[in-house]
Amino acid sequence: MPRYNFCSVIVRGFLALFFCFVSTSVFAQQADWTGEWDSTWRNRAARVTLKQTGEQVTGTYRLYGGSLEGVVKGREFQGVWKEGGRQGPFVAVMSADNMTYTARFGTGEWMTGIRVVDDNKFLGRELDRSIPALTMYHFLSIMNAVGPGRMELQSEASQLIDFTQIPNLAISELDYTQALFAVLNRLTFRVWGMHEPTAGSEVSFTLRQAGTEVALNLRFNKIGDQWFISPPPLHVLAETRHALEMARPKMQNARLQGLHSPRDTMRTLVQAFSSEGGSLDLAMSTLNMSHLSALAKEYEGPKLARYINRSLQRIGSLTWQEVPDDPSRDVAYVHFEHPMGRIAIGPTSTENGVVWQFTPETLQTIRSVYAALDNFPPGEASYQQSPKESLYFQARDLVSKGYTGLVRQLGPMEAWQWVGLLVVFIFAYVLGKVLNMLFYTLVLGRFQRPSEQAPVVRWMFLWSFRLLVVGVALRLSDRVLSFPDFIQVALVTMSWTCIILSSMMLILLGIGMTVSYFRASNVVPSNHLTLVSFVAGIARVVVVVFAILLLAEVLQVPYQSVLAGLGIGGLAVALAAQSTLQNFISGITLYFDKPIAVGDFCRFGDKTGTVEFIGMRSTRIRTLARTLLTIPNSEFSNMQIENYAKRDSIFLNSIVKLRHEASPDQLRFLLVEIRRLLLSHPKVAADPLRVRFAGFGEHSLDIEIFAYVLTKEYTEFVAVREDIYLRIMQLIEASGVKLAVPSVVHYNTEDQLPDPSGGQASEEHVERWRKEGTLPFPDFRWQDKADMRETLDYPPDGSPARSEDGPSAGPDLTSR
Repeated sequence: MPRYNFCSVIVRGFLALFFCFVSTSVFAQQADWTGEWDSTWRNRAARVTLKQTGEQVTGTYRLYGGSLEGVVKGREFQGVWKEGGRQGPFVAVMSADNMTYTARFGTGEWMTGIRVVDDNKFLGRELDRSIPALTMYHFLSIMNAVGPGRMELQSEASQLIDFTQIPNLAISELDYTQALFAVLNRLTFRVWGMHEPTAGSEVSFTLRQAGTEVALNLRFNKIGDQWFISPPPLHVLAETRHALEMARPKMQNARLQGLHSPRDTMRTLVQAFSSEGGSLDLAMSTLNMSHLSALAKEYEGPKLARYINRSLQRIGSLTWQEVPDDPSRDVAYVHFEHPMGRIAIGPTSTENGVVWQFTPETLQTIRSVYAALDNFPPGEASYQQSPKESLYFQARDLVSKGYTGLVRQLGPMEAWQWVGLLVVFIFAYVLGKVLNMLFYTLVLGRFQRPSEQAPVVRWMFLWSFRLLVVGVALRLSDRVLSFPDFIQVALVTMSWTCIILSSMMLILLGIGMTVSYFRASNVVPSNHLTLVSFVAGIARVVVVVFAILLLAEVLQVPYQSVLAGLGIGGLAVALAAQSTLQNFISGITLYFDKPIAVGDFCRFGDKTGTVEFIGMRSTRIRTLARTLLTIPNSEFSNMQIENYAKRDSIFLNSIVKLRHEASPDQLRFLLVEIRRLLLSHPKVAADPLRVRFAGFGEHSLDIEIFAYVLTKEYTEFVAVREDIYLRIMQLIEASGVKLAVPSVVHYNTEDQLPDPSGGQASEEHVERWRKEGTLPFPDFRWQDKADMRETLDYPPDGSPARSEDGPSAGPDLTSR
């Protein structure tokens, strides 16, 4: 079995056992079905009352005159329903939190239910119905919080309605609760303006729609010492809702369509910070940040939105129906006023029309307003889910609990923010020095010795990490310290400048160390170093230009017009830098054509030397005089270049001049022996190879030697040539002839004539070749050539090189 299949089986088995264990432990518990349940099935809904005794459960639902009875096993309830002479089986299973159930009838139809809290408590608080205003406040607050996963709130709100006044309600209590809220949600009124009547058990209030004449007369009745909403008839709700819709077309959710009214804007901001969803972008859309710069909008916007949201929590719980929803309103809505400022929502003209946003004055004073409300506790009665707090407010709350004096205002920031900023700079400086020491020792020291490091390189390396740490630390600290807008702009500019400059220096250092490594090692062939230098140069230019553009963006420098001007100025720059561009193009041509490489020994025109460097602008050559010659690439590429490093062998061409006293047979003998010598030599190519009597010189008989020595190194060539010349001298001496010199000779009895015995011996050899038919003219037989190849002892006997390589067999030429 493959390994991944085996692991998959193990994981699946573990998960199966885990879920088996969890389901067994959960469903093994006996569920308690006693209580009231808001139940819904297809097109119908009712309040179901159940009572459990042991395993037996009985229940009724008054709305349709039905009943339930059955048996509980674990979390499962199986039984029979009865209604109007009809009946059928069902099965229901309670959820793990004991708050909801799901049921299925025998016909396949479904039913769901949610438990109604018996003691009328919500989130641990008892609902206060002592006055009509509190009853309305709880009803609106609970219904405003209804959403996905919180449908139980609708059942809670339905208990604030006195349904006994509508005995024959055609719809379920939940549906009626939703219908009543749909009407109230289109009205605008002050909840706390509903005064308590001085006498009697009934009171009515006229609630109006903002900006129109449509109104609803809502009554409250008192039962005991508690007030309940007296539900208007369904046809009254339907007529009122129709009138509201005709007076003002229905506005869609502000998340999808826009901020059409102060109520939409307020709701959007609060919901953006709730755990149910939302985003900072959504919250920032509610702010009129026209007075802020683009950089301040990006970094300051989320903080200002959080300040407003936190201030609204401390002012008191929000009831949306108290905030105007009139889109035609032409004056700002002031939600809260304080000596330090106010929270207001005003109309703003945009490309897409008029939207409502928190005013610029609100954004300018919200920090001071929040500081004044800091010790004011949030409203207790809040049915909204807890907002997601930022790191700044978590840190500020922690500091405030530790020492209140640290949250006092000191200039543009609070005391703890100044302390935090100082700590950030100290920490960044220390950490930067530690990183400098670490990387300077481990990285830069491995490529260059301290004595070889340029001061600029050391300075860049040391400051790059310090700037990088400072920039990153400032960016991270802003999430906790949350600096004000104008300080934020300065610190953001400083941090990004440090990050960009340090990154640029580190990248340039990395490019330089990479090039140095390639030059010092054999990883890249020498003929590719030109390309490495070329790529490194382009990379440096790109990095610097990109860093400059980023800095211009951070500093908000209008560089677009400068870039556009470069298109016009580029022509002038190209003309001014024509020679430089020509050298650059020639350098590229040299690289791809590859006539030379670094280390080659060449002839360039009338100069000879070794190539040391091929750059994009020039080529440097070390001459035989050990001087450094620099030639621009444009001139160098037009020269006739003779590359000695590319040859596969070295030409040996020499003329041996003999005295005229040599006889023809002596010449024949000497020619044969020289040919034999060259054919036998392991360092001489067999083809082409010529040893011929070239003609009669003014003072000599000339023998031309044409051969190639099998070596690329000139030092080895001169050693082989020396060996060949010494052996030829031995052959000349053995043949009985003499080398000629340009001189006039007067023969007399005292003149030393050639040795007649040597001449006779050579003539006898030639005569023997004639008789045997082996006279090697015009050339040797191919069999003789094959036998001669590499039979000569080279290096010669007595040479240290020969003692290292061992003796080699060869003919004894001195005996010939």
